[in-house]
Amino acid sequence: MSTEILVVDDQADIRRAVGDVLADEGYQVALAEDGAVALKLLAQRQIGLVLLDIWLPGSDGIKILTQIRAQYPTLPVVMMSGHATIQMAMNAMKLGASDFLEKPLDLDQIVNTVKRVMDVARPEMHVTFDPSNADDQQATSALMIDKIVFPTTKALGALFKQRTLARSILLYGTGLHSGAKSGLVLEPLSENSGIHFATVSRTEVVPAHVSVVSSTGFATTLSRGASAFSTVEHLMSAFSAYGITNMLVKCEGEVPVLDGSSREYCRLFEEVGIVEQDAPVHAIKIDRELKIEGNRGEFIKIEPSDGFSIDYTLRYPEPVGEQHFSFNLNDSAEYKTEIAPCRTFGFVKDIGFLQRQGYAQGGRFDNFILFGEEGAINDSLRFPNEPVRHKILDAIGDLYLLGRPLQGKVTACMTGHSDNIELLALIAKTYDL
Repeated sequence: MSTEILVVDDQADIRRAVGDVLADEGYQVALAEDGAVALKLLAQRQIGLVLLDIWLPGSDGIKILTQIRAQYPTLPVVMMSGHATIQMAMNAMKLGASDFLEKPLDLDQIVNTVKRVMDVARPEMHVTFDPSNADDQQATSALMIDKIVFPTTKALGALFKQRTLARSILLYGTGLHSGAKSGLVLEPLSENSGIHFATVSRTEVVPAHVSVVSSTGFATTLSRGASAFSTVEHLMSAFSAYGITNMLVKCEGEVPVLDGSSREYCRLFEEVGIVEQDAPVHAIKIDRELKIEGNRGEFIKIEPSDGFSIDYTLRYPEPVGEQHFSFNLNDSAEYKTEIAPCRTFGFVKDIGFLQRQGYAQGGRFDNFILFGEEGAINDSLRFPNEPVRHKILDAIGDLYLLGRPLQGKVTACMTGHSDNIELLALIAKTYDL
C-alpha cells in the first residue's frame, strides 16, 4: 500500500500544517484545494489515503467521497469537518469513509488516525477484523485506551476466549432520556483491549468500567474528564450475552434506545459475525455471599455458583403486580429469545415528573412500554412478565462493567441501576479488581 497521503482542504494554512506534520512522520504528501484537483491527483499518483474536508468549494466533500469510492473502492478516506456530528459522521461512514476528524484539528490526533487507518488499510466501510493479524492488532494502538480489565489475575473462574465483532456496525436512533437524535458506531478492537466508549472525533476513550460510573439515575452513565456516555446498559447487556470483550463504541452522549430492548443488537451481532480471539479471559469467581440492602426491603446479592444467573422479584401496584423470573445466562441463543426482546417500561403517572427532571425526553410509543391503570396502553406485551425480564436485561448489562463475566448466582428484589453498580463496586473491592 502506498504511503502517499492526499490532503484535500480549501484552506491553505490547514493544508500546509497537516502536510508538514505528516511529512515529519515520514509520509509523502500531496495537497489539493478542491475536489477537482483531488480527483486529478488520484488519477495521476499512487495515493494510499485521503484526508478530505467536507466543506469544499464547487463540489462538497461528500460528493467527492462518493466519486472516490466508485473509482477507488479500496482507498481509505478520512473525512474532516468543523461541525462534526454523529449524524454527519455516520452518513460519511455509510458512504465508505474510514474515520472522521473534527476541526480544529489536533495534529497528534491526525497522526494517530492516519497510522491506525493505514495499518488497518480498510478496504470498505465495514472492517473485516482479523485478530491474529499483527497489523490489525496494531491498528488501535494509537487510541488512548486504559486497559483496566485484563491486567488483573485475581478471582479467576471459568476460562473463555476473548471476542470482538468481525466488522464495524452503524446504528442510528434516539436517546431515550435526552430525546436527541443519536447514532452509534461499533468498531472491533484487538485482544486485551476491553470495551470502551468515545465520541466520533476523539481518540481519548472512557472504559466500560464500574470505576467511571458517574450516574445511575434511571440509566447508567460512564464519565471521564469532559466525556460522558449514558444509557449504556442495554448495549452492555448484549455484549455480556455474546461474550464480547473488546469493542470501541462511538456515540455522542447517549446510546440510542432503539425499541427499548437489546433485540436489535443481537440481530446485528449475528449478522456481522463474532470473532473468537486467541487471548483468554477468566470469569470473576464469587466464593462468598456479597449483599447490598436498601431501606424498603429491596436487596441484591451474589453467591457462589458454577455459572451466572439472575433471580429477580418485582413488586409494583397493579396492573404490573408481583413478577418473578429466574434466568441462567448459558448462551446467547437463550438470551436472544427470553431476555433481549424485553423493553424499558414506565407508568403514565410518572412521565410528567420524569420529563420535568430531564428524563424520558425521547420516550415514544415505539421505544418503551407505558403502563396505565388497565395495563400496557401503547403496545401488547412480548411476555406476560416483560417488566421483570427487562430488569434482568438491565442487571446483566450493569454487572458486565468489570469487563469480565461474573461466575455467581444473583438474587435481587426491587433493585435498579444504583444497586447493581453498588454490588459491582463491592465485588471489585472484595477481590481487589
